[in-house]
Amino acid sequence: MRVTYVVHTRFPAEKAYGLQIAAVCKALAEIGHDVTIIAPHTKNYINQPIHEYYELPGSVKFVRMKNFDALGKWWIPGPLWMVITMFFYRRKLKKFLKNHQAEILYVRSPLILKPLITSGIPVVLELHTISKRFKKKFVSMCNKCKKVVCLTSPMRDEVRKLGVDESKLIVEGDGVDFDEFQNLPSTSNEVPVIGYVGSLATQDKIEKGVPELLRSLKELKDRGAKVSGWIVGGPDDWKKSYSDLADSLGISEIVKFEGRVERSEVPSVISKCDVCVYPAPATDHPFIMRDTSPLKLVEYLAAGKPIVCADIPPVRDIVDESIVEFCVPGDSKSMADAIERALEGSSKPQSAQERAKKYDWKERMKRIVVPL
Repeated sequence: MRVTYVVHTRFPAEKAYGLQIAAVCKALAEIGHDVTIIAPHTKNYINQPIHEYYELPGSVKFVRMKNFDALGKWWIPGPLWMVITMFFYRRKLKKFLKNHQAEILYVRSPLILKPLITSGIPVVLELHTISKRFKKKFVSMCNKCKKVVCLTSPMRDEVRKLGVDESKLIVEGDGVDFDEFQNLPSTSNEVPVIGYVGSLATQDKIEKGVPELLRSLKELKDRGAKVSGWIVGGPDDWKKSYSDLADSLGISEIVKFEGRVERSEVPSVISKCDVCVYPAPATDHPFIMRDTSPLKLVEYLAAGKPIVCADIPPVRDIVDESIVEFCVPGDSKSMADAIERALEGSSKPQSAQERAKKYDWKERMKRIVVPL
């Protein structure tokens, strides 16, 4: 099948969305599809070719649209940069798609749906959030898509309530390259390492539970438990903020802040942890309670690690009590209890790996595109 992935923003990118797009396209190519990526012309400090940057197969084709790029233009107000760039990108897409040969158009943003739908080529929309504005237009566009992929069940339920045809909806969270996490070295730490591997905040403003993890380490220290913490991820300003919090809690001597590591290093980093933690704050924010697709949780599963996990709705699509030790979101004492249980060996790493196989990127993309 000829599948064209239409990117809506800067690409390549060091952010999670860029890695996710690349993973989807790589998986589609590896299961035998003819894949093309289309991306807008935007200001970008990454100069590497996308095949090199993301290690994509040579069979994946790449097209850069020659749209007007408003980003960084001194005479255009900053808040309008993306709006104007997308306006011209949509115009270029409409013209390009008139003669483009594809059987499926794949996209992860409603911002560029209109020219895709008017092309007459079936569209698969992978939703990563739900817009707060223009909901009637959003529902109308979704109902014109061939399929709408929701990252979580709560997201699917919300989209269905808005009026999107249930028959078009499918739930598929982010995936993992399962093979990357196999045959990793065994852990041999004198003092158990409690690890967190992932970004420290989303959209540079939504915290992801690291303060709760630090306070749980403080709780364990007060109980006399001998453990250490390893926080791996960025951005650097959040790393500094959490390092200061560790100092104020009196646990700086047992917590190491690694900062962001290269994507290729993640399996090795996870392998060095005795317990991996997927924390969450106590909040009703839609990102935490509805939209978050727990990529690092699936990576922990693939590595076969004992896992402590905040009990939030999106993770229930993936794990249950037989696989992880749950804790109450935002409750550091509950997390400390769960870490103690994980260290005692009550979790089942082998079962975790079996569960992770289902979320391999190739298996995920088969479930999405094969029924089409």
